[in-house]
Amino acid sequence: MALIEVSTQINASPEKIFDYVSSLDSLKSDYVIKVEADGPIKLGTKIKTTVKAMNGVENVITSEVIAYEKNKIYGSKTYAAPPASDVISTYILEPEGKGTKVTLQTEAQLVPPGMPSMPGMEDMMKNQMVAGYTAALGTLKKKMEG
Repeated sequence: MALIEVSTQINASPEKIFDYVSSLDSLKSDYVIKVEADGPIKLGTKIKTTVKAMNGVENVITSEVIAYEKNKIYGSKTYAAPPASDVISTYILEPEGKGTKVTLQTEAQLVPPGMPSMPGMEDMMKNQMVAGYTAALGTLKKKMEG
């Protein structure tokens, strides 16, 4: 498993950021058609997210809250069907000046077993993930500061 980590400073309180990243609203996007949880968001809560691909196919993604410390840390494990691998994503919130340092950590298998690999593939996958998570934190920053 590779650990991928990106951080940014957001001019908002840890409470405001935590309330958002630990809500079902944070999972909604243009491709998400339904989000449901088996109860209130807390340690152990299971979440099902239904997404619709561009080709119209719907997939259900199941995740579980595995880290939950109010205003400090929120993490989930997303379960993937083979050949993909499970992914753990964690938001770490640290007060910093008048805002919050937000770190997004992800643990993922960059090239799952059985998948063909070529030289440089892991670096390419890691760079793509870093770019995606950096963009996600940029979107979070705009939403929280907006």
